[in-house]
Amino acid sequence: MPCPACGVAVTAGYPRCPRCHAPMPGAGAPRGRRDTNQGGGTTVAKERPSRWSAVALVIALIAVVAGVVALVLTRGAAHHTVAEPTVTPVAPPPVSARTLDEPEAAPTAVAPVRDPWPVLDRLERTAAGERLYVKATTRGASVELRSSFCAEARVQALVDAALPALREQGVARVTCVALHGAAVFVRTL
Repeated sequence: MPCPACGVAVTAGYPRCPRCHAPMPGAGAPRGRRDTNQGGGTTVAKERPSRWSAVALVIALIAVVAGVVALVLTRGAAHHTVAEPTVTPVAPPPVSARTLDEPEAAPTAVAPVRDPWPVLDRLERTAAGERLYVKATTRGASVELRSSFCAEARVQALVDAALPALREQGVARVTCVALHGAAVFVRTL
């Protein structure tokens, strides 16, 4: 039976034309409950996406970008930096107070500040590459490693391999502490 609006051949029983959605004559009232979504066929009317969905997508995109920027800025090396020691200059005593036969004292060189963080970062990355996660913190000349894998032989081997480099940086002691707070092993340098 052809559609009265557009002339497309429509199979009997369709309540609406699949092309133009015009009501078909003789379709009659459907039995039982009325179908309010009388699409009738293979075509569906295309709806434009609402403006609210586009606004929500833009807001979500901005939130993701802001989160990534915040993560990059807070995960930087700022927490690993060592503050420069402040040296107060000491004025030499006046010439009249010194004796002439006393030799001038050579200026003492300030020892460079040693920073163990490059070694500790390398240790953390190596352990993470082997899925043995370690978090390092420093307390003066002591290093504390926190991990739930302190009892693993591979973690102990990684720490032992890093000991010479840590010794060069002035670290005196390395302690591996389990997450519950107990010290699993201590290496004194």
